[in-house]
Amino acid sequence: MEILKKIVTNKWFIFFVSILCAAYTALLCYFAYIVFFYDIEYVDRIKFALIYSALSMLTGLLYFYTRRSFLTCIISLVNMLAFFPTLLLDWGNWPLLIPAAMVTLFGFFCCKMNDTLKTVFGTIFLLIYILGGIVFFLIMNVFRVTTVDTMLTPGDGIVSGSGNFRCYVLDVQNKSTGKVAVYVQPNKLDEDLGSIRLKTTIKKLVKQAIKENKDDALYYDVHWDGSKLYINDEEYFDEMDFLEEDASGELTYNFTDDVWTHTYFDVDYPIFDLIDRVTQILSDKLLSPDEETSPDEENTSVTDVSGTYDDAA
Repeated sequence: MEILKKIVTNKWFIFFVSILCAAYTALLCYFAYIVFFYDIEYVDRIKFALIYSALSMLTGLLYFYTRRSFLTCIISLVNMLAFFPTLLLDWGNWPLLIPAAMVTLFGFFCCKMNDTLKTVFGTIFLLIYILGGIVFFLIMNVFRVTTVDTMLTPGDGIVSGSGNFRCYVLDVQNKSTGKVAVYVQPNKLDEDLGSIRLKTTIKKLVKQAIKENKDDALYYDVHWDGSKLYINDEEYFDEMDFLEEDASGELTYNFTDDVWTHTYFDVDYPIFDLIDRVTQILSDKLLSPDEETSPDEENTSVTDVSGTYDDAA
């Protein structure tokens, strides 16, 4: 018993356990990554909640045991930052947020840090959470176009013959007449983690049109013919266009082009469009000639511009 007491009170053993606590920090960073690039779909919500809660409780006990370790203090500070993106981007996903929030706060308050430092860092984190939350709320709920999207395609979408892509049709309702949007997604980039499934958010908008009446979306005939996607008998997508040879000589699909979006943040922000238009108008005004030019100069200018467009093309 005396030997066990010496082991658990040994500073190097406590330091080693502190290193194990960093695994939870890595887990928080991982969840911050996946909520940005994936859509979390629960296969078994209760199972995930129980497992994650048990893991979080165990981590909380380790934080309490190593609360006097300098490394645990550093880890607790990092946790406060690592948890913030998940809180913002996946608000309402309580099985994921509640256990992580409890461990993050418990680790910060139980660690034996200088009271002054703890007060300073606590104030900083409080400002980050409050101001960051307000800014995020304004951007996502005031400055962007708010829509209600209804998927008209059953299941996970219409899968191509090769199985490499899927498409789906969205009925987008906004303050005006609304629109219909057709998206294509890679079909083999989802990840199955047991109780949760990570669905890729990589997608390409292949067609959108303003609805003239509320039933327009129901008349879209979307189907695959080989590697090509047809909408109302018109070709809109060919998966072969994105097939490239990698460094090892294998054929893979390339999704790095600008036509593919990789996160949820592919929404419309009218204020940004307004800024772009104002900037363009001011640029045109500032760059326009103030004095009349001779016909020869005008012809030369036109020739130069057209040459520039030819090069760009």
